[in-house]
Amino acid sequence: MNSDWKYYGVFFDEKTKEILFDKTKNRVIIKNDWKLYADHMTIIYNDGDISKEIFAEKLNSIIGECQTLKIDSIGISEEAIAFGVSNYKTQNKHSHITIAVAPNSEPVRSNYIENWSPIEEFYVDGVIDKR
Repeated sequence: MNSDWKYYGVFFDEKTKEILFDKTKNRVIIKNDWKLYADHMTIIYNDGDISKEIFAEKLNSIIGECQTLKIDSIGISEEAIAFGVSNYKTQNKHSHITIAVAPNSEPVRSNYIENWSPIEEFYVDGVIDKR
């Protein structure tokens, strides 16, 4: 197993992060003690599964490419807030961008949001990379 990556994602610059935060504030109040993210959309997470390593090798060929993501839903739970992405398939059941999480939570909790509501679609651009 190649361990030089933790995850691949579509990463955003500061201007895009501000756009995401502004779009969030129009729909829900983020509590002051919540941790803010909005820095990327995870495509695949390295959990040791060999099939993910094979997929990661394919992603290596497109590192640095710009991707336009269509956001058309918002998910809210007691632990996380995320925007749903409908035009890019990830390893997650619901492709999403984590916006914020509760103080004692982690971004992975966005994977467990069950309540997604449609919103007026908008688009953001990001760059494929790995961490």
